[in-house]
Amino acid sequence: MGLLPILIALSGAVSLATFTWQPVDAARSPAMKFCSGQWADMKKANKVPEGEKWSEFWSQCSKDFAAKNGDEGTAEKAAPKASKANKPAAIASAEDDSPTSAQQKKDCDAKWDANKTRTGSHGWHDYFQFMSRCM
Repeated sequence: MGLLPILIALSGAVSLATFTWQPVDAARSPAMKFCSGQWADMKKANKVPEGEKWSEFWSQCSKDFAAKNGDEGTAEKAAPKASKANKPAAIASAEDDSPTSAQQKKDCDAKWDANKTRTGSHGWHDYFQFMSRCM
């Protein structure tokens, strides 16, 4: 057996060990960690409102987290906004929208376009992260 196949196998093993060693949630934002924990607790206690999906919960929870913590917030400071009369958060937030929220979204969309061009950001993940900070 030659030296080259041994080196290739060894480098592959080192690469695999390196990737599996790193924590999985290192790339998750504080908002994602906090909201995921809240969702897991709600599911465990069987308190998820009827018909509410993770995507709806995440949408509202991430906005609440950003509003309470800004860009540099930590998960320990935040708590999700209580919905009215146990309605799903998505429905309660629609009732609480201010008349200027549509304009605010348009302004943030324009800022996103400029940011996307400047930084090369793309995709829904980057968009939602940007929008949670903007709004």
